[in-house]
Amino acid sequence: MTPSHVGATLVVALRAGTRPVPYIIAIPKEPGKVAIRERVNAVLILSNEEIDQLLTMPECLAALEEMYRDLADGQTLTMPRVDNLVPCGYDGGYYAFKQMGGIWLRRRVMALRINSDVITHPLVDGKPRRVKVPLAGGRWVGLVELFSTETGELLGIFPDGVIQRMRVGAANGLGTQYMARQDARRVGLIGSGWQAGSQVLALLAVRQIEEIKVYSLRPASRAAFAQEMRERTGANIRAVDNIEECVRDVDILQCATSSMVPVVRPEWLREGMHLGCIKTQEVNDAVLDRCERIAVHNKMQIKEEQHVLPGTPNVPDEHLQGWWTKSDRSTSLVQLTDLISGRAPGRRDDKEITCFVNNVGLGLQFAALGTVLLEKAKRLGLGHELPGDWFSETVHP
Repeated sequence: MTPSHVGATLVVALRAGTRPVPYIIAIPKEPGKVAIRERVNAVLILSNEEIDQLLTMPECLAALEEMYRDLADGQTLTMPRVDNLVPCGYDGGYYAFKQMGGIWLRRRVMALRINSDVITHPLVDGKPRRVKVPLAGGRWVGLVELFSTETGELLGIFPDGVIQRMRVGAANGLGTQYMARQDARRVGLIGSGWQAGSQVLALLAVRQIEEIKVYSLRPASRAAFAQEMRERTGANIRAVDNIEECVRDVDILQCATSSMVPVVRPEWLREGMHLGCIKTQEVNDAVLDRCERIAVHNKMQIKEEQHVLPGTPNVPDEHLQGWWTKSDRSTSLVQLTDLISGRAPGRRDDKEITCFVNNVGLGLQFAALGTVLLEKAKRLGLGHELPGDWFSETVHP
């Protein structure tokens, strides 16, 4: 050890079995005397692959349902989503930094979700889509951080991809659970992308589904999706060649697209059907006028706050206009928390056409599912731990 190391602090990971356990090696001013003490405030790091192993849809449904009850009772704190947009060097794109968060008092946890993206809006079959470009070495950048509200310590860090997919699926699943007919068995699914998979898992968890028909614009994508989900779930899932077949004779019509224009037509809705959407833009006034009962995820956040640097190109303004901005429409809507708390019915009879629109995400969802995730990962010994002092300081800020 050189003199320059005297009084320094080094961090190493010593293995205990198959999992690294953080220790701190303190080197005192007197060389040759080294004290080792275990740190108890380790930060757990998880990957998307580990999260995919850990989280099940029934667990997500249960955790969100509990959290929504607390939200209804005023026992949570929500940080609104904020998008910050500026120009970037990618042709036709712009840089977006998104942040959202929430505190769940029951579990003493604060969640912060951030995304750092380059976004474009290409036309797919003549329709605009929102596409994130993976410019970070072919990857995307999205993180969730969990903090203790008792000590302020950072508890865990993990990518947002899988948990984001599961929270969207679970929220729509709860909408279906409280609004669809109990005997709903047949599903039409519009969309075969990343979000569509969790919609299938949620539908199978809340109803005894006998058939799921899938349609999306690209034949190869919908065929591959149907095969993948059949193998994963064992359910009767098949791709169909046109959207008319997809929506024909179904009890539940679920949309899971990245479309910025409506994908549902009012004439597709029939007596007793339930319609689910993951975006406000998937439906319009004409479709909603056919529904007797409409619920949204959260009325207090009809749309996020958006900061745009002047001169930023190609920023869409679809969030500034639409059915969600009309006061007469807003007053007639109920929230998912109203359904779960019993303050509003999901449906009054089997003839009603119902609709759930997952209009905006909540940072609280990451607090709920993140708590489940960390508890289960620690119990099963998954993830990697880093010393907590890497993420804290002795200097008063």
